[in-house]
Amino acid sequence: MTALLEVRDIGIEFGGVRALQGVSFDVERGTICGLIGPNGAGKTTLFNAISRVYSVSRGAIHFAGRDITALSPDRIIALGIARTLQNVGLFAGLSVTENVLLGAHHRLKPGFVNTIFGHGAVVDVAAIEQEARSLLRDLALDGVADHLAGGLPFGTLKRIELARALIARPIFLMLDEPANGLSHGEVDELSEVILRIRRQYDLTILLVEHHMRMLMRISDRVVVLENGIKIADGTPHEVKADPNVAAAYLGNAA
Repeated sequence: MTALLEVRDIGIEFGGVRALQGVSFDVERGTICGLIGPNGAGKTTLFNAISRVYSVSRGAIHFAGRDITALSPDRIIALGIARTLQNVGLFAGLSVTENVLLGAHHRLKPGFVNTIFGHGAVVDVAAIEQEARSLLRDLALDGVADHLAGGLPFGTLKRIELARALIARPIFLMLDEPANGLSHGEVDELSEVILRIRRQYDLTILLVEHHMRMLMRISDRVVVLENGIKIADGTPHEVKADPNVAAAYLGNAA
């Protein structure tokens, strides 16, 4: 197997605070890599570094053999990297389909966002909308495709956000706590959805999740951060067997 994402000696500082210190790991093509650690460990900071929301202080990030360390966020999306957010970032006043369409902004002509909000016209929205509705059907959301996002159940909103990421046609999908706030049954359902879309869309996935049972079950590899430092990196079995990791993060969930 070959690495799609290579993180090398990444360091990020905010003022005098070292958020990440010398973090290195690979994510192999076609795999799910879980990223765990307590609050403040640097997981979301690392996500933001890969998606270029944050600039790194040192180190390098390579994607598909290309150095992306200094690329702009829009160029990152165009390379095939998409992400969801830790907190759902949907527009309550837009329909479910319109929210999904916003994930395709880089594939559409200028003026698309104005079209979504009723200002202007773009000729290629119809084809993308058909694709959005197909994704919604695939995620069992076709029944709410024309509903406003506001007021829908939280588990439904999480799947809408997943559809919005998928319409970007990524090859590398970053999921930031997708099970946060879901019921036990919804977490089990989400696990199956993630495994299915990985196969169906030929994705490589980087997953941050506090729900340890879910993460350990579906991940091929797990990276553990503590205070911005990588303290473990291996298969779920290897990470579970690490006494420091088990004591600090897994507890009875292992």
